[in-house]
Amino acid sequence: MDILSRIASTLMIAGHLIPTMVVLSTTIANAQSQGPPQPRTQFTVKLNTDTVPRLVSLALLGDVHRVVREGRIGSASVPPSSASVEVRIGEGVDRQQAFARLRELARPPGPMSGVETERFTITDVGGAVLQLKPTQAAIAEGTARTFDQTIDVLGRRIDSLGLKPTFTREGSNLIVIQVPRDPDRYDPFRVKALIVTPGKLEFRLVDTSVTVEQAKLPPGREILQDKKGTSYVVDKDAAVSGENLADAQPGVDPRNGEPVVTFRFNAKGSQQFARVTERMVGSTFAVVLDGVVLVAPVIREPILSGTGQISGGFALISDVVDLAVLLRSGALPVPVTLTEERML
Repeated sequence: MDILSRIASTLMIAGHLIPTMVVLSTTIANAQSQGPPQPRTQFTVKLNTDTVPRLVSLALLGDVHRVVREGRIGSASVPPSSASVEVRIGEGVDRQQAFARLRELARPPGPMSGVETERFTITDVGGAVLQLKPTQAAIAEGTARTFDQTIDVLGRRIDSLGLKPTFTREGSNLIVIQVPRDPDRYDPFRVKALIVTPGKLEFRLVDTSVTVEQAKLPPGREILQDKKGTSYVVDKDAAVSGENLADAQPGVDPRNGEPVVTFRFNAKGSQQFARVTERMVGSTFAVVLDGVVLVAPVIREPILSGTGQISGGFALISDVVDLAVLLRSGALPVPVTLTEERML
């Protein structure tokens, strides 16, 4: 059969004769309508996985606190820049009993429990202190979780621009991201900013009893600045963190027409926000993003609704939109660095 005869032959589909010419024409039309593949930009980012052991210890601290409290063992903390939990045994507490309670916590439940799957090792470092150090198995699990969280956060951020990114993990600390260069949506500067910005939101109390010029600050205080260079003495520890935000949206303040970001906490965050604002009426509350003060209003009354807004200092409406995206998407679990950008 020659080529013309093959094209003119028919197909039997569901009992009906369908000319192959029609099928062939439809296939060609579909291929033409799809057009060439959309150009993409490939970003390679490097995760700072050196911080994972400390993150694992901080995640462990809640369980250790519970065991220490229930067993009346003493106190527990993760010292600054440390990658282990320190348990300080109280006076009169049986050391061996405390050690045994913590050993129970180290072993995960289930039939696979063993030395290789223990969450941490325990070392008596003297001075009534036990050091709980994450095992390699726990760190490996924490690293995998960090990759998943990073991809999840970056996916939400880039997707908010109307772009559909793809992610590929490479090696021990790299993620390759491909983003379509849609002419109506793709802005390389915004995309790169959304990729590398940590996005850590904190609400910190401002200490107005001391001045920035003082040579020595009280313990637990530090100096932060806003974008204009104004300095504030703030608590090092956040009174409320942004990890309990349920939503954030760009908007306009109806009173003055200024662009703002409105936010809403989940139930847990709402309770924390209410307790702090109820207790600290009259105090100054700094809203801090990645170590920079966005705004520092005075708490006029308790905020029981779990909602609020961030205003002031926004040069462009896109700044408000991107801040809302960062807050809504959540903070990156570890810092990331953009190591390569190339066109595909």
